[in-house]
Amino acid sequence: MANQTTSNPIRMEAAGTVWSKTPKGVVLIQWVDDNGDLVHDSTLVLTLNGVALTFKIQPVNDQLGFGAVAWQAGPFPQPVVISDFVVTTMATGHLHIWLA
Repeated sequence: MANQTTSNPIRMEAAGTVWSKTPKGVVLIQWVDDNGDLVHDSTLVLTLNGVALTFKIQPVNDQLGFGAVAWQAGPFPQPVVISDFVVTTMATGHLHIWLA
């Protein structure tokens, strides 16, 4: 599969621009271990409205595996407006982005 930027949730399988110069309300972001291959210290870098944010997972014991959520932001009671959303670095896993 490839990045699916027109669905809800948006599904990113590789680094790339999700959207640019278009304000969208985000209610939930999840980094999912799609193949059971995320490991301790895996890195995700998101650039939101020009600000780069780096996330590293630190699972305890066997918390990761096929379909497990490795990292999550939200759900937000009020959507967070993001105008520019880029997945800068994501070596493995999928990013799911739910829009309002």
